[in-house]
Amino acid sequence: MRATADHLSALRIERQTVLDYCADLTDAEWRADSLAAGWSVKDVVAHMAADLRTVVTPAALAFMATKDVECLNERAVAASRRRSPAQVLEGFATWTRVGTAALAVLTAPGLSGVRLPVGELGRYPTRLFPAMFLFDWHTHLRHDIAAALDRPHPPTDERRVASILAWLTSLLEQSHRDRLAWLDASVAMTFTGPGGGTWRVDTDQGGPIRVRRGGTENTAAQITARADEFPRWGTTRAAWRDCEVSITGDTELGTRVLDAIDLI
Repeated sequence: MRATADHLSALRIERQTVLDYCADLTDAEWRADSLAAGWSVKDVVAHMAADLRTVVTPAALAFMATKDVECLNERAVAASRRRSPAQVLEGFATWTRVGTAALAVLTAPGLSGVRLPVGELGRYPTRLFPAMFLFDWHTHLRHDIAAALDRPHPPTDERRVASILAWLTSLLEQSHRDRLAWLDASVAMTFTGPGGGTWRVDTDQGGPIRVRRGGTENTAAQITARADEFPRWGTTRAAWRDCEVSITGDTELGTRVLDAIDLI
């Protein structure tokens, strides 16, 4: 239960970070283009509010059943375009307060292992849902808002980075079964820095990939990267070659794996 509690507490910390950061934005900054294609800064915050609204409204059914999560996100943002920045931020504060309370129930003992669909991305235990939303807010705030406004990134911490990696490695396993179906040898991915660790991408002959915490022994390629950079290049906001990423062992295999990663 400690991991579940950590994901939820990390989400609550990030919620306050978003509120504090956005409270200082000027009208011009709210209207500015973000680095999320086609979205203003206000649009991004509206999307982040919609994340938690799906937990406590009938929108949850569409979120689970969709075959195009990004299209669903676009529709939610479009519905908020007429709202003022103050209304959007108030909506974020309200829906995330209610949503985190609902997540406390969904991640309680007896429910935390229940697997629910997340659109076309796979089925995940509810204990990971706080980490999923944390990844979304954390990444949008730093890499789509702060970077676009040329403002310093808000600080993060080991707890949040660890939760984000827990989500991204689970997402990698389920969403990349087809993209990595060719893999015929084990690969280790080590993320350095606070919150980091080593995960193995293993495959059984003819079976889907498995991504689990582990060591580098008996792996054909070993990838090393900074934990805090993975959300950026893992979502192709930056090329992994432009980040602090290295490969040892079978470098051709490691390169093919890295080139295949495109998480949403």
